[in-house]
Amino acid sequence: MRTQNLFSCLLIGLILIVGIGCEYDDYPDPIWDPDDEGGAAPVITTIDPADVAYDGLTIVTISGENFSPTLSENQVTFNGVIATLDADLSTATDLVLTMPIIISDASLNAMSGVQVMVAVQGAYEGAVYDQDFRVERAVIEWGGFIGEKPEKLPNAIAVDADENVFIAGTDKVLYKIDNLGVRTEYGTGLSATTNDLKIGPGGAAYFARNNPYVYRFDAAGGAADRWHRVGSKIACFDFNADQNIYCGGKNDSLYFVDVIAETNRGVALAEDYIYTALRVYDGYVYVAGVYDGADVAVTVMQAIWRHEILADDELGPRELVYDWADAEYSTDQDILSMIVDSDGLFYVGLSEADGPAIITIDFATQAVATFYDAVLTAPATSLSWGNDNFIYCVRTMTASTDELPTGAFRIAQSLTGALYYGRN
Repeated sequence: MRTQNLFSCLLIGLILIVGIGCEYDDYPDPIWDPDDEGGAAPVITTIDPADVAYDGLTIVTISGENFSPTLSENQVTFNGVIATLDADLSTATDLVLTMPIIISDASLNAMSGVQVMVAVQGAYEGAVYDQDFRVERAVIEWGGFIGEKPEKLPNAIAVDADENVFIAGTDKVLYKIDNLGVRTEYGTGLSATTNDLKIGPGGAAYFARNNPYVYRFDAAGGAADRWHRVGSKIACFDFNADQNIYCGGKNDSLYFVDVIAETNRGVALAEDYIYTALRVYDGYVYVAGVYDGADVAVTVMQAIWRHEILADDELGPRELVYDWADAEYSTDQDILSMIVDSDGLFYVGLSEADGPAIITIDFATQAVATFYDAVLTAPATSLSWGNDNFIYCVRTMTASTDELPTGAFRIAQSLTGALYYGRN
């Protein structure tokens, strides 16, 4: 019996050995081809701009070789953050994208040594840009107001010829921030709300607070002077080419003020109109505001208008340049501030936090576009252009939060402002 069992075990073992030794050729084709060298590795030849971009804003073009003509097979990363390629502009040799937001640390305004990499599907090696690439925030806090107590918050802004920034605080103090961002107290005598602030001849600072007066600080600072009474309520003003003032608000007229003679006169009827922003540009006085009357024949309720500057500083009739009803968000947003660049494009600061902070309007074409909406949040309470390519902005919140604080900001961009007569 034992002999029979032993024989059976040997037989089974022999069958297994024979079976294992037989060649099994029914495997699927291998996924990995050890002889496949992959596609040609991508090569970055140039990047435009070559060395610095604004976080979340700059259009970047990466030129090179061995990119895929199928856009989805290319991937560009900045420090590992994937950028979205522009399908309309990108080609097999040029990848076009908007710089993604990569600065997450609130204490940083710039990052150097950013790794720019292109990967292409099918290529086993990526391309890394061999030059130092820097990313900067286009919008940075200016003056150190974020985190201040509510009684010291900014609500109007202006810039002098030396790029010093002046900010009116809710504590009734005028602050001066030098071009390094250092803040000092400059003057006293403001109200809790300053509606408009401008730098005028000789470096004096002028302001309005929605009452009958224009106020002035001497160029050396100190206490404000209740300088000149004009009409009923002045909320906005600007200087003309002779460094005299046009001003408006809730008034019977737009007024002209001779700064040297300290006299004024009405130059354009404005009864039933309330103006919130005023800018002198290219031979015209531009005003933004609302119609507050009962005339049913008036169909434009909120708009930007202009008056041609005539001989002897008189103004021509009111001309409509942009009906606010044409803006897609006009029912929710009001116009708070207004500046213009050297090409004649107007930048309009808006009121509500659930929409864009600033829009641009080309009055010739009526084209409207949001400005820096990826990194700017409304409101843009007060705007002022510096002497070069910086815009300065105050955001005044009735209920400031950590996510949306009241503060002052410096905004970098490529264009310069139109000539500002108050400081030039």
